[in-house]
Amino acid sequence: NETSYIMWDSSPLTNTGIATNTKLLTAPLEIISYEDSSGFGGEITAAPFDGIGTGFKTSVVTNRRAYVANFKANDSSGNVQVYGDAIMKSQVNKFDSFTVENRLEASIRDGDEIIKLEEYADRLLEFKKKKMTLINISQDVEFVEDIFNYKGILHYAATCRTDFGVAWVNRQGCYLYDGQKISNLLEKGGRQIIKESDWASFTTDESMIGYFPKKRQLIVMKGSSAVAGDIYLFDMVTQSWVQGNSALTDSEEHTNFINDSNGDLVWAHTS
Repeated sequence: NETSYIMWDSSPLTNTGIATNTKLLTAPLEIISYEDSSGFGGEITAAPFDGIGTGFKTSVVTNRRAYVANFKANDSSGNVQVYGDAIMKSQVNKFDSFTVENRLEASIRDGDEIIKLEEYADRLLEFKKKKMTLINISQDVEFVEDIFNYKGILHYAATCRTDFGVAWVNRQGCYLYDGQKISNLLEKGGRQIIKESDWASFTTDESMIGYFPKKRQLIVMKGSSAVAGDIYLFDMVTQSWVQGNSALTDSEEHTNFINDSNGDLVWAHTS
């Protein structure tokens, strides 16, 4: 071994270039196989998301893994397959390393598809159109903890993450999962505070929800397409609702709500 270290030195080759010229490695690296770097066996012939037409519709990153759902991917033989009701998880700390064998299927071929994934308190919330499935991901092996019928969503923007839990909206109500239970925010103290008929006439299949953390308020918008910009606003401190007619821009296409780096609720709409 050499006693001094030189990061870059002139190359003894005739070509112009720079190379290291020290011999500080006492044990050179052995051959690193695909299985060593990815965690998958050599029988895998194609990456799931390799090629035109592959991809996924929703994802979350939690517990040092990436979870993706409702995907079109290559199977172990390299054939593109559609997995509308499955969730695929990555290797630990390898958020782009997937294989279709490493997937979760809470319910198979039930005529539904996964619309959105959310995560809270070591639970994965799998939203389909007709139901929400609560999956425990606190251990090495995930398992279904509960299934809630009629608590699914029809639109990707119908859920949001808050500091109280995960909130979502559908034609039947507005809900909050706080890590322990699901509450219907249209009810308070055992009584209904918004009539079913009022909620049914207000919501659409494209109703969206967003969270404004500085005021701890949820905003439910009538729809993302060119409809009236009517909203319902829920204050999570007072547990009360107010209605706003044309509170947002009427007759314009709206994006989903997001929270920026300052914690502000932002969105965009057509001119």
